[in-house]
Amino acid sequence: MKIPVNILDFDQVYQMQTFYEESDYEWFNLSEIRNTNCYCEEKSLKAIGARLKKCRNRGITYIGSGNYHYVTYLFMKEFNFPFTLLLFDHHTDMMEPPCDTVVSCGSWVRNALNGFLMLKKVIIVGINNQLPDSVPIHYGKKVTAFSKEEAWQGSGIIQDVRSLITTEKIYISIDKDVLGESEAVTNWDQGNMTLSKLFQFINEVWINKIICGIDVCGEYPIYPAACFEKKNITAIKKNDRANRMILRNIEEMELVFR
Repeated sequence: MKIPVNILDFDQVYQMQTFYEESDYEWFNLSEIRNTNCYCEEKSLKAIGARLKKCRNRGITYIGSGNYHYVTYLFMKEFNFPFTLLLFDHHTDMMEPPCDTVVSCGSWVRNALNGFLMLKKVIIVGINNQLPDSVPIHYGKKVTAFSKEEAWQGSGIIQDVRSLITTEKIYISIDKDVLGESEAVTNWDQGNMTLSKLFQFINEVWINKIICGIDVCGEYPIYPAACFEKKNITAIKKNDRANRMILRNIEEMELVFR
């Protein structure tokens, strides 16, 4: 079943990929909005939010490189129902924001926890082994993080994740830096998850739940002038394949986004 695909063009990376061409996709050119790379100031965040409100349909959104992962914050800001964030990421994205008027790619989860009453639980899967203890203790049981090693502990870990989801609705966010370098190329340090393991998690945890949206980031930022370099051609092909497989898996699940 074809699902709506939203392509956010911050950094031109999707102009060199083809995975979306046979889908019902909508293209959003955001490259002219200033002060958005890694750190996004309030004025720019509002401008991005105004553009995204024009999305015809909610489905799967491809954000660009992990530098723009804070866009997930904007999607979740619109929810007026209790939900759980299921985040696949090699980092917690829970750093202290640089100031009250800026959301960054490294702080957006913390910003959401501090600002969204409807966000009842954050589950992060696949993070660097040293990071689970870095989750601030005052968030208590509201945040559970599984390291990349824990994510490989068989089907039991998937059941653990499912048991932690107490809300009816789930938002899924995927940063491809959770994947091993054989599966994707990003501009951040990477984990060791395979696409098949990622799909196993997604396919099983959403049973009896409603998916209210999915996004994907973690592209390798390559500008068109450098796209013919051998290492960059390899990166483009890997990420295009990964994005296509993620889209295909989501379509096979026949999700209805609500």
